[in-house]
Amino acid sequence: MTAPPVLAVESLSVRYGRFLALQSVSLEVGEGEIVALVGESGSGKSTLLRAVLGLVPVAIGRILVAGRDATRANGAERRQIWRHLQPVFQNAGGSLSPRLSILETLTEPLLAHGMDRAEAAERARAMLDLVNLGHVDPRARPWSLSGGQRQRVALARALALSPRIILADEPMSALDVSVKAQMADLVLAIRERTGTAFLIVSHDLALMAHLADRMMVLDGGRLVEAGPAMALARHPGHPRTRELCMARLDPFDVLESPP
Repeated sequence: MTAPPVLAVESLSVRYGRFLALQSVSLEVGEGEIVALVGESGSGKSTLLRAVLGLVPVAIGRILVAGRDATRANGAERRQIWRHLQPVFQNAGGSLSPRLSILETLTEPLLAHGMDRAEAAERARAMLDLVNLGHVDPRARPWSLSGGQRQRVALARALALSPRIILADEPMSALDVSVKAQMADLVLAIRERTGTAFLIVSHDLALMAHLADRMMVLDGGRLVEAGPAMALARHPGHPRTRELCMARLDPFDVLESPP
């Protein structure tokens, strides 16, 4: 029997009052797959991530995590299901407490899930190594790090609980081009080492074409085009996809294809 996708969104609709922010959107992310959800601001891509994380109510549709219905689960079952999902937000500086050291930031969720302090500290240091921050003093505070380093800490925290999928909302938009390329390489390396899947929300179609396996385009809360990431970027069919491709003068010269 074929294993269910790690995440399946089925005919999902989300309302904000009378405004329909998402209209019958369906997508799947398989084990170890990187899927990009692209679109302009207001297209509904961040709303979809918030719905999957349970931060906004679902009007219609289902969200399945490893075949289990997260939209109808409650209490302990819901927490167990959502442990497989971990978010990484756009503003790492805002999502990391300035009062906690890097080590405390990474151990806090592990301690909350019952891991003893010594084991949590060992796990935290392993996560720092995984995101290429093993050389950084774990006693440092997030504000002393660069933007790229803070985003790596946020990614390490998300990975600490061994989720099956990372939900990343514009994780590279605040970084310069060279750091974006490094982060793209890091995501690919993490997928290779851990098998973690990624659903990445972005407005940067050029970057996602190099990083993702598949790409899906949202426009006005609707899914308007989907396909293999590089093929879709090189041969867009929908007008909105073509507009996103034209957002850069030479989109495929901006970054070299990651190895």
